[in-house]
Amino acid sequence: MKFRFIHTADLHIDSPLRGLAANDLEVHARLQAATRSAFENVVDIAIEQQVAFVLIAGDLFDGSWRDMKTGQWTAAQFRRLERESINVYYIRGNHDAESVVRKTIKWPDNVCELSVKKPETRIIEQHQVAIHGQGFKDRELLDDIAANYPEAVPGHFNVAMLHTSLTGSEGHDTYAPTNIETLKSKGYDYWALGHIHIRSEIPICEEPYIAYSGNTQGRHIKETGAKGCNVISVENGTITTVDFHETDLLRWHEISIELAEEDDLDSALDKARRELAHTHSQSNGRFSAVRLLLRGRCQAHRQLGDSLMRSDIMLRIHDLAASIDEELWIEKIKIDTKPVLSLEQRRQSSDMLGQLLHEVELVRSDADGVSELTQMIQPVLDKCESAGAKLQFETDTEDQIRQWLDQAELLLLTHLEDAS
Repeated sequence: MKFRFIHTADLHIDSPLRGLAANDLEVHARLQAATRSAFENVVDIAIEQQVAFVLIAGDLFDGSWRDMKTGQWTAAQFRRLERESINVYYIRGNHDAESVVRKTIKWPDNVCELSVKKPETRIIEQHQVAIHGQGFKDRELLDDIAANYPEAVPGHFNVAMLHTSLTGSEGHDTYAPTNIETLKSKGYDYWALGHIHIRSEIPICEEPYIAYSGNTQGRHIKETGAKGCNVISVENGTITTVDFHETDLLRWHEISIELAEEDDLDSALDKARRELAHTHSQSNGRFSAVRLLLRGRCQAHRQLGDSLMRSDIMLRIHDLAASIDEELWIEKIKIDTKPVLSLEQRRQSSDMLGQLLHEVELVRSDADGVSELTQMIQPVLDKCESAGAKLQFETDTEDQIRQWLDQAELLLLTHLEDAS
């Protein structure tokens, strides 16, 4: 007996993409509908591959619906599958828990939502398949519900859905925690996991096959790379292939360009243009959103580090992206360049600049010194916050202070060296 099925999760339908600002309203609307486009692609793949069923391992939705159109549109996609005799089995995750999304629309008859109260098993006799799973009743589910899943049904291909962080994952809340040994103990053939948005390029375990499919559409710069779903082929109760299919409309990228000492502004921009073009080509015709980092000790630092010139340089980079393709966006430009001059050599000099640089190094390398400086600056930061200024640090305050010391050192070196 042969059949295929799809494992997908974390579709987050109608979740907005963060970090994009498209001036074209039509383009903006297309991008904000990217999660819908991704689900349409999943349905297209299911129909093209003639799968027996589709598994959705949680977070079909991003949260409570803003209006009924979200549910109506989703039901229309389910009906596309119904017309092809493809059933859908899904569980709720933390974002679409029963207490968060109180569904008021009736799904088509081909859709089966598994219980949020206890593990439930559904049998597909036509293919001798047993599907196990339990969804989230509330947004926070801190119990190991997998431990209560039933034993495998004899003579059937057993597949389970679980929305979980397993033993924990950076950047994800620890929900439905469990471990690989617990999953193995059930005797299932395939564990379709959700919650972690990074797909398992290599399965977590091969026997049984345990994997995250990842989300179907990256929603911000932290979700880079191809997004999609798994298509699993089964023959005589054994998995023969697990193929990843891309579904994303827009792809996020991070580019880090290491500039050489001889690179002036023109050559730095030329390197940026070439890297942007190469990265966009890897998106295979999709929209590309890129965070660009320019770093390294280079001749271009004087201009890149000049606050008066920076806005013009930023504009030039945005224009470079537009000249490559209108569907290439710059999400953010970060500059971390240094002057060609040697900081270490200048610290050793006895003039005023050398002494200043030496003092900066002493403070930065002294944990107590950084802590004291942080305490001195904290009242100013607090006043900024109370005045409504949004201070968003990518690191903690002390690390931010060290970054500011690095920047101050480079400013001293650049400007005082010019004046000498």
